[in-house]
Amino acid sequence: MTETNPTLPRLEPRRIERKHLLARLSEARHKTCLLIHGPAGSGKTSLALQWRAQALTFGHDEAWVTVQPGDDGQALMAALFDSLDRIDSDIAREARLLSNRGGEARADAIVIALLRAFLARSRPLLVVIDDWQNMGDMRAGAALQTLLDFAPPALRLVIVSRSMPQLRLARLRDQGLLEEIGPAELRFTLEEVQQFLQARQPRSTSPAMARQLLEVTDGWAAGLQLLALQPRTPASPVQNAQDFSAYFNREVLCRVDKDEIDAMTRLAAARSFNQALAITIAGEPVGPALLERLQRENLFVLPLQDADSQGWYRFHPLFRELLLTRFQSLPQAERQRTHAALAQWLGARRHLRDAVHHAVEAGDMEQAVHWVERWARELFLNGQLQQLVRAVSELPRATVNARPALLLWLGWTQLCYYKLAACHETLNALRAQLGERDHEGRAHCVLLAFSLALQEDDLGTAQALLPDLMSIQQGDDAVLVGGKRNLLGWMYGHSAEYDKAREVLQGSPPLREDGTPLLDSAFGHLMTESLRGLSWLYAGDVRHAEPVLRDALAHAEKALGRHSEMACNAAAYLAAVLYETNELDELRQLLDGRLDTTERVVLPDALVTVALVCARLSRLDGNPLEAIEGLARIEEIAQRRSLDRLLAFAMGERVRCLLQMRDMDGARQMLRQLELLAQRHADAHSPVSLRITGMARYTQALFHEANLDDRAALEALGERGRDDSALLQRRDRCATLVLRALLLSRLGRQEQALEVMRDALLQGQQLGLVRSLLDFGEPALLLAEACAQAFGASDPLLAFYVERLQQQSQRYRSVQQREEAGLSEPLSERELEILRALAHSMSNKRIAQVLGISPETVKWHLRNVYGKLKVVGRDDAVARARDLGLVQG
Repeated sequence: MTETNPTLPRLEPRRIERKHLLARLSEARHKTCLLIHGPAGSGKTSLALQWRAQALTFGHDEAWVTVQPGDDGQALMAALFDSLDRIDSDIAREARLLSNRGGEARADAIVIALLRAFLARSRPLLVVIDDWQNMGDMRAGAALQTLLDFAPPALRLVIVSRSMPQLRLARLRDQGLLEEIGPAELRFTLEEVQQFLQARQPRSTSPAMARQLLEVTDGWAAGLQLLALQPRTPASPVQNAQDFSAYFNREVLCRVDKDEIDAMTRLAAARSFNQALAITIAGEPVGPALLERLQRENLFVLPLQDADSQGWYRFHPLFRELLLTRFQSLPQAERQRTHAALAQWLGARRHLRDAVHHAVEAGDMEQAVHWVERWARELFLNGQLQQLVRAVSELPRATVNARPALLLWLGWTQLCYYKLAACHETLNALRAQLGERDHEGRAHCVLLAFSLALQEDDLGTAQALLPDLMSIQQGDDAVLVGGKRNLLGWMYGHSAEYDKAREVLQGSPPLREDGTPLLDSAFGHLMTESLRGLSWLYAGDVRHAEPVLRDALAHAEKALGRHSEMACNAAAYLAAVLYETNELDELRQLLDGRLDTTERVVLPDALVTVALVCARLSRLDGNPLEAIEGLARIEEIAQRRSLDRLLAFAMGERVRCLLQMRDMDGARQMLRQLELLAQRHADAHSPVSLRITGMARYTQALFHEANLDDRAALEALGERGRDDSALLQRRDRCATLVLRALLLSRLGRQEQALEVMRDALLQGQQLGLVRSLLDFGEPALLLAEACAQAFGASDPLLAFYVERLQQQSQRYRSVQQREEAGLSEPLSERELEILRALAHSMSNKRIAQVLGISPETVKWHLRNVYGKLKVVGRDDAVARARDLGLVQG
């Protein structure tokens, strides 16, 4: 894939402006899709370049990518991101993060992230995708279809292809949002041929000559351009790619200097080239002279521009195919020398995948490995995992398995992509390759193994590796310094050693080799700040957690952007604080547009946290079914990654949703699944297992309480001071105390109830808790008031805290009391279909199956529906739609 931002050169005599086609495109400039398709050499790209130049005068921004043979959807997205970065680095920031950490990021999620960014822009944006016929990846077609289906008004997509794309364009065509220029329109007219001849031979052009040339070429642009190299018109037609090849070989190559033909043949092995690369391949003075001639004579080259604004070019695809055929006929030794030179030049400039490809083609595995090892660390620390993965994929697996450094970087990328089984295999291969004296390699291996254990919630393995981790002499290695610190802090927080976690997370940022602080990556200082906030949150102390996490989020957003991995982790933890402190409006703003990214790139702890917050926020808004939809997605992630702790919390929260819906049978079935999960951990004593068994008991108590079986609920909670400790987090202990107090009160044991409630209130006041008490509703508030009356005289702080809880309970009215507003804008037909499906209580997954779209696309539609109806969830949407007569029943 070539990311390009073509600069249209000045109009030379042989470049004819397609005025009538440009006029059509100008009239259609507000349409969503411009499709230019026709055979090879028909002038598609030249027309797109001319339209691009004109669109810029209309105030459009533009991004241009060219699909190369063999490219896939990832290459398309990477090139598009690079091109969008030229306009504004914020546009593709979230989508790039999803792609780079995209082991679980589906293409539609990445495209929707782009759509969000496009929606936030008012300035028109032109996106040109050239040579689409080279794309054989169905996922790329699905991504482009999503862009077309949901394109905001300011987005213009220009698709340039030899063949008709396999896209659903009927709707755009029917709505007048598609402009199509096909083979017939691309043919040069007699007037344009006359202009062509006039520019070429101003003194000897005649109408008869123009008509003859039109007849011979049938207006085919490549044929006209080819004949510009010859002093005479051929006797046989030159009207297609086969004619082009035959005529070029017969009539042109024999007249071009042999050194130039040889240089072009070898240069065609590269995807694109500039003057420096031309000199590397052709030498002095052939290289500069060749490039000057290619530009002067417009000899089947198209201009590009690299990130440093140097002049880059690529051969016309038809011409390159011809040159590559000649290249394959060269002696093997000469082909390998060319590939070796390309590998050396590209590798030195960090064009890693192409460098590795050419080194492999040259048969020089040492050079291929050298370039991966040279750039892998920098790419990894900068979060550029896709480049690293694609470069390693060019190497034979046997070569990778024989190199510890390559295995290490392969293992890290597999871990980041959550390919955990593959990471275990890579770790085993790495251990087998490491020598006894390779202390640095062994240190990095321990770091990877420890990270993998924590990602899998396997604290037993992490504890076993702890002596090896503690013995690491990290020196000034930023990966070892930051990695050891953050992993230890993470593990201690897991193990409820909160003070120890904060102690180990102190210190200045680790420094890169160039002396700059390491902020990005899981080993950077920004992650350290988030983990420090997490230690307070796990301790249940939201008062101390809040300022730490607010600072961590602000620093991450400023340094890396709103959708960076570091910002998403900090936002996930801060979300729990905002929910707990009842700052629900700020919470919604925090999560808006960030949730999809957060679910895919954050640590397991952050994933648990944000999943519970979102579910509870939906339940609070009166939308338990919406909460269940989100929890089902989290359960899929948990099962895929074998994260029993995440699965247990999702199951427990789903039981609470079903209880709110009064679906007792559904709640009983889900509780049974949670109990079976807890049984697998019944004999284990790790913090993870204790959390799972504690969650199961707490959920059992909630189920029995909802069924008015208060004695069974108390039995499930266990004796105070014994089983409560299994929950580890003090926020959970406080909630357990509130539930026990309510149960005791309902059983008539009022004195005990008040004592337990007093303990709960004292803990809540100390930790700054609000929703842990308010989520139990009016009965908890009444019991708190009774407690304040009983103990308030001797404890004025307790009375003040109860008053604050009462004030907080009034801050937000229920959804049913919200003011109804009119429909802000009409719903589309697809949105109406989804709204009708909601009225039949269909889940997002079921709607996706019925309508033949992805669940991510359903979510995108629902977001628009909620916004137009001015509601916050599906139940509200259905009720509002019925009031407006949009659905029946």
